[in-house]
Amino acid sequence: MSKIFRLAKAELNKIFYRPSIFILTALLIIILILTNLLYSPTQNTIKLSYSGQSVSAVYQQFKSSANSINKSSIDNSFETLFKQIEDQFDSIAKDDKLKNLQDRVYAIYSCITNDLKEDQISASTGGMASFVATFNELKQMCSDLMSYLATLKGETLNFYFTISEYNTIFNEIEKLYDVIPQNSNASNTPSYFINLANTIRQNYTIPSSRQIVSNLEKLSIDIDTYNELIQTYYTNAKQTLNDVYNKQIEDFIADNDIYQSTDEDDISQINEYIAQYNSYAQMNMTLLENKFMLLRIGDKSDTELKNLIGYNEVSKYALNEKNKIYDYLLENNDFEYNYLTSFNFNVASGATSNAYDYTVYSMQILSVLIIVFTIFYACSSIAGDQSSGTMKMIAIRPYTRNKLFSGKFLSCLMFGIMLTIISTIASFVVGSVMYGLPTTQCLVVFNASSVISIHPALLLILYLFSLVVNLLFYISLSMLICLLFKSNTLSVFLTTIIYATQVVLNGLIGGAWLKYTPFGHFDLFKYFGNSKLGMLSMNILPDSNFLTSAIVLGLMIVVFNALSHLIFKRRDIT
Repeated sequence: MSKIFRLAKAELNKIFYRPSIFILTALLIIILILTNLLYSPTQNTIKLSYSGQSVSAVYQQFKSSANSINKSSIDNSFETLFKQIEDQFDSIAKDDKLKNLQDRVYAIYSCITNDLKEDQISASTGGMASFVATFNELKQMCSDLMSYLATLKGETLNFYFTISEYNTIFNEIEKLYDVIPQNSNASNTPSYFINLANTIRQNYTIPSSRQIVSNLEKLSIDIDTYNELIQTYYTNAKQTLNDVYNKQIEDFIADNDIYQSTDEDDISQINEYIAQYNSYAQMNMTLLENKFMLLRIGDKSDTELKNLIGYNEVSKYALNEKNKIYDYLLENNDFEYNYLTSFNFNVASGATSNAYDYTVYSMQILSVLIIVFTIFYACSSIAGDQSSGTMKMIAIRPYTRNKLFSGKFLSCLMFGIMLTIISTIASFVVGSVMYGLPTTQCLVVFNASSVISIHPALLLILYLFSLVVNLLFYISLSMLICLLFKSNTLSVFLTTIIYATQVVLNGLIGGAWLKYTPFGHFDLFKYFGNSKLGMLSMNILPDSNFLTSAIVLGLMIVVFNALSHLIFKRRDIT
């Protein structure tokens, strides 16, 4: 092992003697300056607070309808949400929307098979007019069904309806609609209508639509579970809101001396009571809404949800993540504003920005440069040594091929880690001077299952660890590509293209299919209460979790290194 470290140290010295290290240093400094100039985070306004010269002034603002957020608006929001959920539950309990859809589809089919028959046409004018009216009626039925389908996209459905099923029905009905002439009239010959009717009966009997509507899965919600949800997060919560949180406000101002007080401590105390009132209401409203959505979802996976109308923007992971936080806070009689949230790109973790927020913002950008330069040095450590003849001199020394490769790999990893640490320290110092250090803990949810109260410094270390895992992956990949193609330039180009592809896929394209690639499992930090870290990271993909992502990344790193060792051992490197 000591030989590997000696080799790694020698390789690291070579890297720092290269002129390009000065270019890298200059670029890091420039980017650090730019990040400081461009940093403009979204503020996290989770604590309600009013400004006022006295307790009475603050209290009057809380009661005043002139403010966008006041006691009345909070209470009304709670009532409105409950009414919406109650209406949605009533709508789900009925089968009117599904039955309406089925009735419309089968009415069209019945018209095609029963009314469009040759024997409907008689020699009389009345018979022809009746037949013409059937075509006009069929066209109107198709138009009405397409309009009804359009309305279903914005309603609470009592059945699971996939986007592909919707499109199949709509397209099939639209084709039938298009084949029927506009405003059919009796001036056409009977043979025209007979041929048209035969064509429709043979080719437009909407078989796919009939099969889909007959197999649609009806959504059902257990009434006891629903009632328990309403009892816990609405009935009991409203009672507690009034008996505890509103009462402590009213009791506090009951003393006339306090009500007229201009003391800063008294003003701060009334604001704290008001913040508790708002926070308690908001947490219960969020839990009521999220848990009702989970009832609607049932056992559907995130992958299935992406294809369901009304649920394609819903993430079970994100819902469970938020629910865990709020359940934890309610159980401990605590409030969200007493903690920092997990670090997010260009978003403050607390009421104001702090050094940790800025450090993560800066490192999200600096890590791009660090990874690109580490890729460059990883490729040149092998291909560059071979082209310059240095590899031949190393090979005659008493080192095995495995030790030679391990030394080069370790030197690149050490280089990447050193750059990461130096950049982090520099960013943290700038952040501390500009934004200060917070004194509160971070409250995060690991893997949407466990709530953790953690010091922000430890959370930052976890973020840096995720960056190191990314470095490991790209060093392993770049060295493998370098051994396969023997060209330093080509290896750097290919690995950089792969890295750029990951950034584009993560930030711009997305897609559930990414979970089947290594790209879908980067940034393990997102599993620490942060399903969207920023433009250079990605959302947690459907049905993914920390263990899956860690295993995928770990296996890829092991496989890449095993292949590299095998190729390096058997290849003529002299």
